[in-house]
Amino acid sequence: MDAFSTQTRHGEVCPLDTTLKILDGKWKSIILCHLMQQDLRYTELLNTLPGCTRRMLSLQLSQLITDQIIQKDIDTSFVPIKTSYRLTALGQSLVPVIQAMDQWGTDYIQTLAQDIQD
Repeated sequence: MDAFSTQTRHGEVCPLDTTLKILDGKWKSIILCHLMQQDLRYTELLNTLPGCTRRMLSLQLSQLITDQIIQKDIDTSFVPIKTSYRLTALGQSLVPVIQAMDQWGTDYIQTLAQDIQD
């Protein structure tokens, strides 16, 4: 099920739930962080995700494609065929949200670490 179709799971439209559904997944956030920096081929992505299986990467990429956050580009002029992934325009619009969430997470961790030390 894609993120758009779950927008009313509480009986009302909830844009926050839609955003969280797009980012929900063990590997999606790191996949998006890598693709924010550059387009990557499947194997390049897999190599940046220690512990992620091929099946899981394929599933997470498929969900991000379905949600129109990333695009799969296939270049048949190469042998073997060159497949790469990149952020779509919608994916690019998600970058500031991810960066803000990252900063919030950093501040949260630092605050809790400080509270433990005090």
